[in-house]
Amino acid sequence: MVKVAVLAIIFLFISAPHVFADAAAGKAIFKKIGKCKNCHKITAKDKVGPGLAGISKRAPEKWLKAWLKDSLAVWKANEGYTITLKKAVDKESKPKPAHKVKAKLSDRQINDLVDYLKTL
Repeated sequence: MVKVAVLAIIFLFISAPHVFADAAAGKAIFKKIGKCKNCHKITAKDKVGPGLAGISKRAPEKWLKAWLKDSLAVWKANEGYTITLKKAVDKESKPKPAHKVKAKLSDRQINDLVDYLKTL
């Protein structure tokens, strides 16, 4: 019985990295990437791109993860929050976002980064 419980815990840990997202690790990733902070402030104030404070209240988590993985694909899909974003930045007719994020981040790193964004 103990072996089954241990195996179940190990399986949960491996199969659900989003459950164990780490905002501190996400903050380190944000700082390390550097490209993000070139255009985005962690406050509500806009820079080149929109301020990131409150982003988790504006954009669904699933969208944020997809955007961080491949923003161009999300932009082209033109669904959900992307439509709102295009209107907000007055780019409704633009075929490409202002920048192209195709992160070389693992799913775990993206989960950590989104967890950090939730703290802003």
